[in-house]
Amino acid sequence: MNKDPYLDDNGVLRNLLGITDEKELDRAEEDISYLKLLNIDSILPEKCDYDHMLAIHKHILGDVYEWAGRIRTIPIVKGERVLGGDTVRYSQPDDIEHDAKTVIDDMNAVDWLSLSKHDKAERMTKLIAQLWQTHPFREGNTRTIINFMIQLGETKGFKMDVDLFKNNPKYTRNALVKSSDGEYSDYQYLIKIIEDSIDNE
Repeated sequence: MNKDPYLDDNGVLRNLLGITDEKELDRAEEDISYLKLLNIDSILPEKCDYDHMLAIHKHILGDVYEWAGRIRTIPIVKGERVLGGDTVRYSQPDDIEHDAKTVIDDMNAVDWLSLSKHDKAERMTKLIAQLWQTHPFREGNTRTIINFMIQLGETKGFKMDVDLFKNNPKYTRNALVKSSDGEYSDYQYLIKIIEDSIDNE
C-alpha cells in the first residue's frame, strides 16, 4: 500500500502546529475550527461556486494544515458503521474538480425560492449528498460542505440554522453517508435535518 503523504511517520496528519499526538491534534483542530466558524460569514460571497468551497475549507483549517483549501491528491476509503463497514465511493482525485463543479452548477441553477420548504429540503439533500460524496479534502469535508450549503442558501434568499448541524455532528455525518450509498441511498435522515434547519418563511 502506498504511503499516505499527508501523514507523518507516526501516523498523525502533518500540521502547522507541530502536534504529533492524534488526540491532541483532534482537540486543537476542533477548537480552532470552532473559532473560525464563528466568523464564517466574513467570507460570504455573492455566489457560491467551486472556488468558494475551497475558500471555506481554507478559512476553517488554514491555521492547522498547509494543504487547507486544496483538493486531496490520494484516493480515500472509510469504513462506515451505518453502511455495515462498507465505504462510500468517493470521487477519485482526478475527478474531484469536475464532479464538484458539476454539482455546484446544478445547485446554482435551481430556482430555490419557487420551492416549498419540503421540496427545498429534498432537492438540497440530493445535491449536497452528491457534493459531499466528492470528498474534496483529506480532512474537514463535512464542515466545509455543510457551511457551503448554508451560505448557498443565504445567497439564494433563504436561511438555514447552522446550530442545528453544529449541535448534531454525528447525526449529520451519518445522514450524509446514508444519502451517498449509490442505489441504496436512504435520504430520509438528511431531508429531516435540512428541512428542520430551513427558517419558516
